[in-house]
Amino acid sequence: MTSPEQIEIEIRVSATQPQLLEGLDLWLRLKLLSDTQVLRICRTHLICPLPVPEITPSADFITTPPETPVPARSPVPILSRVLSSLMAEISVVWLLFLGVFMVVVSSGVLAASQWQNFSSVGQYAILFGYTLAFWLACLWTWQQPNLNLTSRILQVTTLLLIPINFWAIDGFQLWRSGFGLVIGAIAILSLSAIAWRLLQSALPITSNVLALSWLQMGWTLSGFPLIAIYSGTVGTAAVLWHQVEKRREGLTDLGIGGVVIAISTLLLLGRGVLRAGVPIDAIGLALGICGWLLCWLTRRQVQPLFVTGIGLLVLGWIVAVGVEPPWQVIAVSILGIWLLANRLQRLWQVWDLIALFFVGLQAYCLLWRMIPIAGRQQILALATQIAGGNLIAGELIGLALFPYLIITLIVASRLRRAAQPALANYTAGMALILGIVLAFVSLLHPLVRSLYLLAATLTLIFALCQRLTSAAWLIYLTHVTGILTVGAWIGWGFPNLDARFWAIILLIGMVAEWGFTSRNLQIFAPVWQRSAWYIGLVLAGLSYPLLIESNPYWGLIWLATPACLAFLANRSIPQTRLASWLSVLTLLSAQGLTEFSVTPLLISTAIATGLMLVNTQKLRSQLAAIITVGFGLSFSGTCLWQIWGTIPINWLPIWIGVALWGLWVLWRFIPTEIYRSALNNWAIALSIINLIFLTLGRLEIYSIQNLSIVLAAVLTTGAITYRNWQQPTNLYFYGIAWGTEIVVSSIIWWTVPSLINIAIANLGLGLATQLSSDLWVRRSGFPYFSSWHVIPRIYAVLGLTFAHHTFTAYTGIYTLAAALTGIGVGRRLSHLKLVTYISIFGISFAAYELLIYQLLQSQGGQVGDGIVLLSALACAIAITYRFLSRWLLFYWRLVPQELLVITHLHWGGGSLSLLALGTTLSNFGSSLWLGVTVVLAAYAAWQGRNRNFWVYLGVVQLIIAIAHLLARILPLTALLNWASAIACIFAYLLYSLPWQTWGWSKQPWQRSATILPGVIVFFTVGGSIQSLFLVAAFYAWLARVENEIRLSYLSIALADWAIIRILQDGNLSDPLWYVSVLSGSLLYLAQVDPILRSPTAKEKRHILRTLAVGLFCLTALYQSDNSLWQGIFTIFLSVGLILAGIVFRTRAYLYVGTLTFIFKVLRQLWLFIDNYSLLLWAIGIVVGLLFIWIAATFEARRSQTIALVQTWIRELATWE
Repeated sequence: MTSPEQIEIEIRVSATQPQLLEGLDLWLRLKLLSDTQVLRICRTHLICPLPVPEITPSADFITTPPETPVPARSPVPILSRVLSSLMAEISVVWLLFLGVFMVVVSSGVLAASQWQNFSSVGQYAILFGYTLAFWLACLWTWQQPNLNLTSRILQVTTLLLIPINFWAIDGFQLWRSGFGLVIGAIAILSLSAIAWRLLQSALPITSNVLALSWLQMGWTLSGFPLIAIYSGTVGTAAVLWHQVEKRREGLTDLGIGGVVIAISTLLLLGRGVLRAGVPIDAIGLALGICGWLLCWLTRRQVQPLFVTGIGLLVLGWIVAVGVEPPWQVIAVSILGIWLLANRLQRLWQVWDLIALFFVGLQAYCLLWRMIPIAGRQQILALATQIAGGNLIAGELIGLALFPYLIITLIVASRLRRAAQPALANYTAGMALILGIVLAFVSLLHPLVRSLYLLAATLTLIFALCQRLTSAAWLIYLTHVTGILTVGAWIGWGFPNLDARFWAIILLIGMVAEWGFTSRNLQIFAPVWQRSAWYIGLVLAGLSYPLLIESNPYWGLIWLATPACLAFLANRSIPQTRLASWLSVLTLLSAQGLTEFSVTPLLISTAIATGLMLVNTQKLRSQLAAIITVGFGLSFSGTCLWQIWGTIPINWLPIWIGVALWGLWVLWRFIPTEIYRSALNNWAIALSIINLIFLTLGRLEIYSIQNLSIVLAAVLTTGAITYRNWQQPTNLYFYGIAWGTEIVVSSIIWWTVPSLINIAIANLGLGLATQLSSDLWVRRSGFPYFSSWHVIPRIYAVLGLTFAHHTFTAYTGIYTLAAALTGIGVGRRLSHLKLVTYISIFGISFAAYELLIYQLLQSQGGQVGDGIVLLSALACAIAITYRFLSRWLLFYWRLVPQELLVITHLHWGGGSLSLLALGTTLSNFGSSLWLGVTVVLAAYAAWQGRNRNFWVYLGVVQLIIAIAHLLARILPLTALLNWASAIACIFAYLLYSLPWQTWGWSKQPWQRSATILPGVIVFFTVGGSIQSLFLVAAFYAWLARVENEIRLSYLSIALADWAIIRILQDGNLSDPLWYVSVLSGSLLYLAQVDPILRSPTAKEKRHILRTLAVGLFCLTALYQSDNSLWQGIFTIFLSVGLILAGIVFRTRAYLYVGTLTFIFKVLRQLWLFIDNYSLLLWAIGIVVGLLFIWIAATFEARRSQTIALVQTWIRELATWE
């Protein structure tokens, strides 16, 4: 049934009639239909399905249709895009807003300048007149059918001025005079009638707008501002809620009335806080109501208004949270809970649930503040009396918040009944997290802790009983909480228990839990038995640290843990294998509780050995067998310790050697394979430990007698040899070599103590092992053991290390011996070539050592001479390797390319002679340096016949040599000034010589010629101005010869550099001179660049020209205020650019010249306004009216304006 204010019209018309859309558009402009209603009509009646594409049968042969050229889409000019944007509706609204803003602000400033000349009635009359003016303008535009947007903007502006008028009437207190009372009454009635006329909304909306305006009156009465604020917010909330909920209207149906209501409400709040002095914390609920209303109206979609409503709610909560009693913040929280609960019921989203949980939690916490302070103190005193004193108020938080935990679990149960298991699980998870946090809070006081854990246990048991199927984690949690509860009550009843008794309690709990695990009871779920298994493990782990500080005999109690685990491993439980491994782990951990006292350790290792035999029988694992043998060895060692007391350190490696013989003898005769491997592994480990121990003793880190070292090393090496004789492996060969090294070095150090002798012995061992292994392989035909490639190298490295303890004349010979050993090993197999490379460089290093020793012994000379001699040696080695390559390739078993790399590296080492230029050189050294550098350059140039890269290196070395020669001949100042000019001559020769005829490629030589002058200019910082011009001329010639216009850019850059230096020498500091150089270069670039000259690069060329001319004009504008002549020059410059743009049809000159001219004229106008300030605000009014006129013109005459401007744009698009 329709309301008396609305009528229902039913029209039947054909959907295919073309005039239908025109009629709908007309009704839309007449405001008989809204945008939403038009969209609903079109979606319901004016849609049709997409046409089904026709499938044509394919022919037997594929025919290629003739290709039709697709016309290229010309890009839309930017001015056209700007014009289309200005024609858009949002742009028109924005221009209208700017116009209204400029008019209001400028008028306000003008009125304020004469404000003191008016009475209060006159001052208000100005505002009232403004309002009437906007209303009349609104009425006029309302009657124009093509000015809908302008009419709406003026309508909103007039409606927003109405509450401001009421505020002004109340603020000016017009009723104090008869004339003011008459004016106020007329204004009130007129403004109410205008609002009623402009709104044209439903009666509740119109009444709400008028009420918010009328509430601006009477603020002089005490307490009325707060009453007005809450009356306005509550009344507005009630009206809008009624419109949306009861009449089923959307937020968009409120139209302009909704916007006016929102701003009027904010105006009410702002006046109360900023002008009436209402405390901000007194309107927290009002802000919350506004936020709740905004969220409620936009709750069905996420948009900025919904986020704004949330922000107002949060702001209201922040404002009111400090007020006592906190009824405002609780009310705001209830509003938030209402919104979140409604949103949760509609969307079932996790984030809404989380927010609801935290909002409810803080609301629940705020209830405590509702109790008076005296009541709170009485409650705390009673709780302290019950707890027996020593109770802090914060310790009761866990018990106080426990009811909220129960409420959360009830919500989870309701969600599960509502078929939302995921949300129910999230709720239960939040309850769990809250419970854990509260448990930590309640841990400090024993009674509170016990009560909280008891309540948590009962709650969890009740939750388990309510579920048909319980999750495993809930059972685990209940079980753990129950154990903690029992422990808490024991701690509360017996507060002085020792750590050892707590360990016994934990072990008793462990036995009980594992006893429950081992029982096959059908009445309990398997989850409970798994829970008991894990809790037993935790109890055992917790008891361990409690026994660390106690008597070692108390630590033997913990052996009950591995014993119980070994027992469980033989029961029918799912974790039998895990129990066995845990028994092994706990046996290892239990040894630490004995504190390695003899008797407790003896008992512990004996029990561990027995239990490990059981565990190994169950596990059948290699690791278990290794641990069993280890416990047996520990038991044997502890027995020796018990019998003999302290064992001297000299006897320890000997006993380990004896143990090695025993282990490997047992390995040979014991039948069980798993223990054979364990015995062998332990023997290997002990042999490595013993060899390390003997090595440290040989290095005198431990004090061991030489005889003991020799005897222990002989026993250990003999045992390893015995094992290797039965089954040779690389590991045993390494052990034999290690032991032999210890025996030989110990005997030498015992008889003739000298590091050189040990070095010679090691080098001899290296050569001997290398040659003997080669001889054995050659005779037997068997392949090499990999250790035979490593052992000689280890001996050689040891020999080198000891030989380089001091630097003598024979040090190079020792290095040569080690290198020969390496070459002998490296030439065996292809994958050992790296050893060959290192050894070859070892030969070079030996030669350097011999030369360096001679240099150190010589007298006189310079440091640079030595560097040159070292480089000459590298050069000689490189050339020698090239001449002897046929024999070296055969012996070293390398390919020619690999030898070539070696010679190249020596060439690189020889090139380090360039470093000698940084030091002092004698005349002989300087001449030798020139010769070596020329030879190296010739080497590189000769290599360049095959690879161009070497040509560049040779050219660089030759240039450095020539530069050094010129530096010896010419003065340094002259060389620096004319170096770039000399480089141009040398570059011309490099470029012009017939390199192809001589067997080289001309490309690297010509590239070197191209780069050379620029590099010299860079390193000499330009040199003289004449040199810069010569280099610029060289690059200009090169650009012409190569037909590469971009090389001329270097000429331009160098010429610019020279010109700038000329300007600096002439003390010309005006920026315009320097910018003119840059702008001219950019214009040259835009004119000659090949890419920019193409037709498709027209816009890029235009941008570059604009940048060049713009920089020049900006600089001229910057300097134009300095003097009259510069200002005149700038104006003539801009006029000249405009004429140049018109004559040459170039947009860049036209645009930049026009902008420069306009800016200069506006600058002069600004200087004039600066002296007459009121003229500025008068111009502001004119500009505002101009904005409004432009917006109205764009809205009324869109097609004509677009056509005219596009004609201009097309004409300008043809210009350069």
